[in-house]
Amino acid sequence: MSRKITIMATLAGVVFGVAATEGINVYHQSHDCRIFQERLRCKAAADAYVKANGNDLKFVTLGKVDYSPARNSCVADVEETVWAHTPLVTEKVVDLLSGETLFSGRCAQDCLLLRPMFVDRAFDYVMNNASEPSELEKSWLSMESQIPTRSAPPSVTQWDAKGNPIPDAKHPPRSADHPSGR
Repeated sequence: MSRKITIMATLAGVVFGVAATEGINVYHQSHDCRIFQERLRCKAAADAYVKANGNDLKFVTLGKVDYSPARNSCVADVEETVWAHTPLVTEKVVDLLSGETLFSGRCAQDCLLLRPMFVDRAFDYVMNNASEPSELEKSWLSMESQIPTRSAPPSVTQWDAKGNPIPDAKHPPRSADHPSGR
């Protein structure tokens, strides 16, 4: 009799184990399917963001785009480049659904060096936390203030292909004879 009970208990344990494993698999598949659907929605939101915010003078480039379960929203790493006489790059981490800028920093030079140090870390932070990465933004601002800036060029209306000002009546060509360089 005890042998029959042992066999029945073993079979019941196997059936319970199979049912539990199948239940966990169904849960993971539905969770993965939901995350996949959210990522598709985020990709569509990112494409709309680029279309709405870019123009002839401002180029918007997407880095990473993903669904953040912590924020229950779509988060994107965005680079906006405004072309005047030199490019001015603004690196951002944006909540695409609310339009909120979660991290922002500007740079005119060495942007590629600052990107992994700040933007990538801010993106990773926002993916895992609902709050904004304020400490990273403070670090960016202190780093930005330490970068030497170039003096502003004269205000001219025309530039050649190399980015040099084209002389006109208000801005005569520079001369090596003149002490001021003009």
